[in-house]
Amino acid sequence: MRKFVKIFPKILMWVLFGLSLIVVGLFFLGGSHSEIINGEELNAPDYTNTLIVWCYILSAIAISVTIVVTLIRFVMNFKDDPKKGLKSLAIIVSLIVVILISWNLGSPEKVEIIGYEGTANEGVMAQFSDMCLYVMYILCAGTVLAMFGSALYSKLRD
Repeated sequence: MRKFVKIFPKILMWVLFGLSLIVVGLFFLGGSHSEIINGEELNAPDYTNTLIVWCYILSAIAISVTIVVTLIRFVMNFKDDPKKGLKSLAIIVSLIVVILISWNLGSPEKVEIIGYEGTANEGVMAQFSDMCLYVMYILCAGTVLAMFGSALYSKLRD
């Protein structure tokens, strides 16, 4: 079980990275169409919605995998050494703090979208969208810092 817990995130990371490259490639290389909205001709990539949905999916996967793996590690570590188990719980607490901070950074004010007249761009949905974006920014920054930090740590350790 421990081997699976260590290998699964790496496999999932490479699968998601490959799918992300495909979605970004479709967005940039998949063509575009022009629409006339409010008398203006606007150019829009064909796969914009796909990219946005993929970003939401990646956020949900990142949060879910982090919580599940952390809970598994917590249970396994708690069996061996309760003190070590409680330290692993800090990851879940950190994620909750990031989500709460991101939620509070989000704005419930109406987002003006050209050609859209619905109500899904204001209130809780606007704040949720902002939260997802901020969580992605924070997780991406944390990933980059962890990559550089681990490389620096391994160089200094040797």
